[in-house]
Amino acid sequence: MARGNRLNISVLGTSFTIRADEDEAYLKRIFWYLEQKIEETKQRTPIADPVKISILTSFYIIDELLREKAREGRDSTLPEESEEMERITLRLISEIDDAIGN
Repeated sequence: MARGNRLNISVLGTSFTIRADEDEAYLKRIFWYLEQKIEETKQRTPIADPVKISILTSFYIIDELLREKAREGRDSTLPEESEEMERITLRLISEIDDAIGN
């Protein structure tokens, strides 16, 4: 485990501390960005389950990363593929909700 700076995180009802060699300001910037993306996810979907919100938020962040890489010509993933992945993910979440009765 990294030995550098510590950052206390409290998000979606879970709290823990991370340690990393990166600068504390950089870690706080990452956490701030994550919080913004979680709020965007909450506004986009009626899902309330914290695990589902975190998975979907991760999906949106990865989608954003892949689109940026594709725009810069560093990745072969097409934006249309990312949109299809989003549709599939949302459908799967809906099917999981139906299966567990939420």
